[in-house]
Amino acid sequence: MMSNVDAQVGASGDPRSSIDPVLGQVFVDRYRVVGKLGDRAGRALYRAQHLMADRAVTIEIVETDHARTAAVDQFLEEARTVARVGHENIVEIFNGGRATATSVFLAMEALEGTELSAIVGNGNDGPMLWDRAQGILLQIAAGLAAVHRHGVVHRDLTPDNVLLVARPGRRDFVKLLDFGVTRVKVAAADTDEGSFSGAPAYMAPELAQAGVVDHRVDVYALGCLAYELVTGRTPFVADSVLELCAKHQSETPTPPSSLRPAGSLPPELDAVLLRALEKDPAKRWPDMAAFGEALGRCRLTRRQSVRVEALAFAELAGKKDAFEVDARRRHRVWSIASVVAAIAIASVVLRILTTSPGHVQISTVPADATLTFNGMAVAASSPVVLDAAPGRYTLVVSRAGYVTAQRTVEVSAGSTVAVPVELTSAPAPSVPTP
Repeated sequence: MMSNVDAQVGASGDPRSSIDPVLGQVFVDRYRVVGKLGDRAGRALYRAQHLMADRAVTIEIVETDHARTAAVDQFLEEARTVARVGHENIVEIFNGGRATATSVFLAMEALEGTELSAIVGNGNDGPMLWDRAQGILLQIAAGLAAVHRHGVVHRDLTPDNVLLVARPGRRDFVKLLDFGVTRVKVAAADTDEGSFSGAPAYMAPELAQAGVVDHRVDVYALGCLAYELVTGRTPFVADSVLELCAKHQSETPTPPSSLRPAGSLPPELDAVLLRALEKDPAKRWPDMAAFGEALGRCRLTRRQSVRVEALAFAELAGKKDAFEVDARRRHRVWSIASVVAAIAIASVVLRILTTSPGHVQISTVPADATLTFNGMAVAASSPVVLDAAPGRYTLVVSRAGYVTAQRTVEVSAGSTVAVPVELTSAPAPSVPTP
């Protein structure tokens, strides 16, 4: 249970405390702050040590300024609710309360990973392959569905609040951060409940209007995030916040498939994402679970799968950028030089695509084990058949309570390789002799 008592200053004598007064403090008699991790939009992150359990934790301090007491109390209550949910894709919160008269703190699990914003969109790595994007989106949807069932709405889902952390056998394990922070920041600005809040690029139209919002603002935000993962850009782009908000209110997004190479996205995905991005909340997916199920049903056809494997093969060969740039710009080639470059790229792709793919038939015991094929999460469960260009691949099979298994798979043109994997139970932890 979280405590709501003020933080206490420890007698650490740390000279750094004169630079940052938080350094050296002890929160609720158990978390000593030992270093600063950084600042993020009105909140500061610190590294702390649990004095009794001898483990690292992260302390987040959120400035509330002169926010209404009721709003701050609601923020802390929502944090307690998130802590009780206990979903694997939600950051674990251990404790929380008031740090000072104008700030609150949360003590959370210490995580090391990469923010999703550093990987895709905004001029970074561009769009993701669908298999990878789907694995990330399904985890986000599962985490949000869990907190929605407990009455908590995130309100500020952005790539900055999605952390990808390392897990055995998992390339992209999702942790969602910063629940309820937007609510308390809006309250600190002494604005109405329905006032402008959240990142404009992912903000549902109703958030800019007066009125009550519900879990469907998160459905809209995840629709924006999914759109960005698969296209490399958000649904609406503008030169100012006001213009961007106006587009959210009135403009219909371009179907994502029109911004990607033909055949590289599932045929159902346009309709699924455009429904999530409906202006009227009543026309969106009714809840996050329904949206997640719809995303899970979006599968590449066999022909599309061959093309995606070709793109993955091009990535391994160091030609991913050329492959994608040519596909995105093929309708915008203006000069002879660019035409020559496109032909050269196309010849590389043609050699890949004309190599007859092989097939990998994977069956696992237990059947609900998690599959990672050559670093990419496989959304389907056992048994599953994957198309793959000829070559050598690595299959990782994992499940809680079992020893993770790894297999090297050799794929030949036109062949089918059967890969049965039976996991062994993980040994029980040894109990020390009294």
